[in-house]
Amino acid sequence: MIPASHLVPKGRLTLEVHAEGRLVASRRATNMVLRSGAGLIARLFTGAADTKPVNTIGVGFAREGGAADLAALTPPDPPVAKEALQSPVAAQDFVIDASQPGSIKVTVNAPFKPTVDLTDVSEAGLLAGDVLYNQVVFEPVTLRPGQNVTFFWEINFPFGH
Repeated sequence: MIPASHLVPKGRLTLEVHAEGRLVASRRATNMVLRSGAGLIARLFTGAADTKPVNTIGVGFAREGGAADLAALTPPDPPVAKEALQSPVAAQDFVIDASQPGSIKVTVNAPFKPTVDLTDVSEAGLLAGDVLYNQVVFEPVTLRPGQNVTFFWEINFPFGH
């Protein structure tokens, strides 16, 4: 029997920042699925009419991982517009791989388009509308308009007994 601790979704993030055709920053970190993220999966399972799929990347400024009941990423000080902290995720940004034994892997390869300078970004998450699915905290990085920023998430959904 597989221990229950091994049957939770596990994810990791790689963040790459390119400017003028060269890699200027890269970060890697593990992912925490939040209570709201588990609720999202449960609502998608039931087909709840008001439930959206994951459709947005958000960035934040936390220096430590939050508790499982975290509901939002940490805003900057001074504040900036919410739109400057988010980029859409399209259906084609997702790939589902069911060929691995014991888990289904979902990869997300999505661009983030900075519209203002964002200094010391250290947190990211996937959202479904306003529902935060996960949180990742990493070493701070500055994002600027004109950079090509890409978030690569790998999320494994284990199965079996």
